[in-house]
Amino acid sequence: MRKNYLWYQFFRYGIIRPALNLFYSDIKVIGRKYVPENKPVMFIGNHQNSFLDALHIVNNTRHFVHFLTRAEAYGNPLLDRFFYSLNMLPVYRARDGFGTIKRNEQIFEDCYERLAEDDALLVFAEASHVMERRIRPLSKGFTRIVFGAEEKYNWDLDLQIVPVGISYGNHRKSRTPVRIEFGEAVPALQYKEQYRNDEREAAHQLKMEVADRLKNLTLHIPNKKHYALYQLMLDELESNRQELLDPELVNRRAKTISNQLNGPLVEESEFLLEKANQHDITVQDLTNPVSVGLKDVVLSPLYAFSMINNVLPYQLVRWLVNSYLEDEAFEASVKFLVGLMLPFYYLVIALILFIAGLEMPWIAGYILGSLATAPLFVRGKDLLVSKLFSKKKRSTLLDNEKFDEELEKFKSLRSQLFGQQED
Repeated sequence: MRKNYLWYQFFRYGIIRPALNLFYSDIKVIGRKYVPENKPVMFIGNHQNSFLDALHIVNNTRHFVHFLTRAEAYGNPLLDRFFYSLNMLPVYRARDGFGTIKRNEQIFEDCYERLAEDDALLVFAEASHVMERRIRPLSKGFTRIVFGAEEKYNWDLDLQIVPVGISYGNHRKSRTPVRIEFGEAVPALQYKEQYRNDEREAAHQLKMEVADRLKNLTLHIPNKKHYALYQLMLDELESNRQELLDPELVNRRAKTISNQLNGPLVEESEFLLEKANQHDITVQDLTNPVSVGLKDVVLSPLYAFSMINNVLPYQLVRWLVNSYLEDEAFEASVKFLVGLMLPFYYLVIALILFIAGLEMPWIAGYILGSLATAPLFVRGKDLLVSKLFSKKKRSTLLDNEKFDEELEKFKSLRSQLFGQQED
């Protein structure tokens, strides 16, 4: 048994999996049948949402997964030991200095050995995370590991490359849906002869095949130059976030939009998104404002308790995001990490209550009530913000005649294009 086996399994299934299920409103996993058993596997995922992407993949497979992460995260001895205990391996890039790239040789050798033990390796071949709903060009690093491992073991590994598409209802918010879809595996053996004849062409063809499969597992907006139009039509104006997570549906819609592309539409979509951003609100919030239902009325006392109880952790998140976060793709990750600390926060409050003389049954009730109502915080906050703050922003924007006309134009166009498509 591997020396970190019990700790690793406890951490991903005992801590991270329950936390993910609380953080997201719904996690849908598709295609687990495509992950081969008792064979080495390399997962290639799209990378839009920092380390949450890795957590979703690692927690939805039975394989003992190792994954490559940027070397800049390393340097603290205590954190380094923690990272290694979770099977995180540093990978160096050109920006880290030419000398450090040589250290990748040993990392790759470690990868080969782990694959030879029928473990799995997770690689984000886009090489960086960007909150764009598109598959960016893949780097060649993963092909080097694939072919290097097979060559070292005389092509007897039968390494399987499994593409994984991760789709978020909202990259930055909690209590939203997420979908993880595993695609059909690509056997490395099918590139054996081509690799022996032309290594560079084999690497290129493998990259293209994996990229094409990823584009079918999540929304792929094909034209970055016209991204604003796709973002507005497919994302911002979508009221049903589950539909946004259906790759077949949204990619079909993306193709429909590509047939309508023209300069004025792109400019008008950019105007709407920029204008909304200037008022610190999204088009999605404008067109799909939070509404109060009977359930909200019934749960309002619990919303109030959760908001009062969690106001300090919430302020901590706001402070971290506003003061230190330069990359917005880390926002959800910061919220998730702070959320992991909530049980300890509740224990501290319970200790204070105990010192203040509160009896144990009440303290136990506080802890259980805090854990049970924590997921309600987001809904309560959204209702409060929508009623007290966002309403004024919406009215200000929608009173802008040009903005209102353009928004109605796109809503009508969307209904016309996609309504006909679904019919």
